[in-house]
Amino acid sequence: MTVQNSVRSYVGIAKEVTKGTVVAPTDYLLVGSDSLKPADIIDPLYDKGLRGSLVQNYNYIPGRTRSTFDFSSDAFADGIGYALTGLLGACATTGASAPYTHTISLKNSLAAAADAQPLSYTLTDFYAAAVRSYPGCQFTDFSLKFSADGLLMYDAKATGWASSTVSAPTPTFSTVLPTPVWTGTVSIAGSTVSNAMSGNIDMKRPVTPVYGISNTQNPYSVFVGALDVTGKIKFAMEADTELTRFLTNTQPAIVLNWTQGTGAALTQIQATITKGAYVAAAIERGSDLVEITIDLDAQGNTTDAGASGGFSMIKWVLQNAKAAATYI
Repeated sequence: MTVQNSVRSYVGIAKEVTKGTVVAPTDYLLVGSDSLKPADIIDPLYDKGLRGSLVQNYNYIPGRTRSTFDFSSDAFADGIGYALTGLLGACATTGASAPYTHTISLKNSLAAAADAQPLSYTLTDFYAAAVRSYPGCQFTDFSLKFSADGLLMYDAKATGWASSTVSAPTPTFSTVLPTPVWTGTVSIAGSTVSNAMSGNIDMKRPVTPVYGISNTQNPYSVFVGALDVTGKIKFAMEADTELTRFLTNTQPAIVLNWTQGTGAALTQIQATITKGAYVAAAIERGSDLVEITIDLDAQGNTTDAGASGGFSMIKWVLQNAKAAATYI
């Protein structure tokens, strides 16, 4: 056996037709090596039957299984769409050629017995020593992170079925460049501001592996709950503008938009929060300038909802060379 280099790793992804059934990768995510953490989880069962000895456990029995798949990445305007769509559930694509426009929103349904769960994905981990696929993955956590002097980044987490070994695929990788934060604009209450310095937008959905009795250790379903969207934005403090929004409960619309390139190579990552409640505001003096950091809690509204209607707290728009039906 040969010890393998960690940088030989890569991650594949494919949308599933049947949740939990492995699909070979159709695309590849450019993720950071330090953050890539796929893990199989086996709930332990123990034989504790008394046998007249000072022993707690006599036998270990593997219980129910599931997996988690966590990673971080620079924000590539094409690869980021999988985690966004996988968490929110709805994606509408327009355009006859690149750049295509993907509007990603929360999947809702008012119809009886409708499936309002997002699509599941198979994530494939090539770790040089072998290759494992993690099927049935539902994205449950997504955090966009931005600092004015760096690259746009995100963290993503998924929960799925137990992994299995598969044959090595033949990868192809995107040529899209990651997004520098300086290419972005920030709009608050309809006006562009220049003093936003850093922040994060966090989307979370609770996840419950649902187990039935059906002669398998894997879940019957991996079920995600309601969406919650929070965040923070730090501003260079020029006036009481952001503090006043907090004190008066203004709940402004917030649009974060990053665009680069032209023509068919144009890319965009845009997040819109139409009802951005400021739930805290702290004036800070830890650097040479006075700063203010606001805590954001997005509220449900119909403007950010997609074609499936209902309410949502956030809507995303991506532009890239990915055609319709890529993400969903």
